[in-house]
Amino acid sequence: MNSAISRNPQGFSIAASILIVALGAYFIQDKIEVSKQGDSDLILTPDEIRSLPADTIPVVLHRVDYSYSEKTLAFAMLKLILDKSGAKYVLGYGQNVADSSRGLRDIAGSIMPSKSNPDGVNIILHGMGESQPGARSTTVPVTGGLLGLRVACINSLTIDRFKNVSDLEDLQYFIAVQGQGWTDAKVLRQGGIPTFEVETTLTYNLLNEGRVDYFPRSITSVESECHPSNTSYESVVVDPYIHIIHPAAWLYMVNTDNQRLYDAVETGFDRALADGSYVQLLEQRFFTPWLKKTLDFPNRQIIYVSTPLGDSLLKQVPSQYWLLPWDRLAKGEIKTGRDLCGYPVLEKLCKKS
Repeated sequence: MNSAISRNPQGFSIAASILIVALGAYFIQDKIEVSKQGDSDLILTPDEIRSLPADTIPVVLHRVDYSYSEKTLAFAMLKLILDKSGAKYVLGYGQNVADSSRGLRDIAGSIMPSKSNPDGVNIILHGMGESQPGARSTTVPVTGGLLGLRVACINSLTIDRFKNVSDLEDLQYFIAVQGQGWTDAKVLRQGGIPTFEVETTLTYNLLNEGRVDYFPRSITSVESECHPSNTSYESVVVDPYIHIIHPAAWLYMVNTDNQRLYDAVETGFDRALADGSYVQLLEQRFFTPWLKKTLDFPNRQIIYVSTPLGDSLLKQVPSQYWLLPWDRLAKGEIKTGRDLCGYPVLEKLCKKS
């Protein structure tokens, strides 16, 4: 063996390299196959997208992070809507993760996989006020306006901080915190509410340390963020006194030329709204026993915040799609949560059992 190597060292080196590459490919392929088995039902690859029949709509949802499943609101709501649309479709996530700005650019780049849209992502759940040439918003407010129904996460040492707050003017004396660059921060500022922007990871640190007064969060996320068992911030609790309300929504966005997908989303949403399945999904997801008990919804003071962003959103989304009566809120006719208890969906928040 040694003599063979000494007679042809170059040949042995080449053979060894080939063996190493082959072994590496084998083990890598094994990892790919394992990963694929776990992702195959949820990930749509470019090859799979291209192989779909012409009468089937590929629906490739943008991924903003690595935590994805059928249970995310973006996926679950989209599946419900597409099921109701009657269209033939295949729904999955894009195979790679990208921030929202990149995802929106990809969608605007092309409908199918291409150099400008490598993964073939063609739909994204995006915040209000965002735009991108080549992409357009549907008129579907995914949470029906519940996103704009906000409570304050506060420090437990100041639990009565907002006890005597009754209007927007009273809030001028308190400092809210929001993530850097968030649309929420822009909305609060437009409404005249003093707002401090920081890196997202620092928001609850500042609140826990008592360096800001409150962190307004939607009722769609407050349980996951302010529930004592779901957070490591021992001093963070939910304020029991006020609701800060402003028009807000997540909207699905698609390529401007993707008429089939746009029509499927719009049609499916109309049907899901009409038969009650849309509202049912929201109730199941958000109106937990903990939320109903913690909010004490009827006894909260309502503080409505009017902003240019909110007004623009109300013009974009048909009034019948909203679950909140924005016109009455804007006129100041609704003062407390009890005034909202007669509205479908919201009445469920008024029942603690």
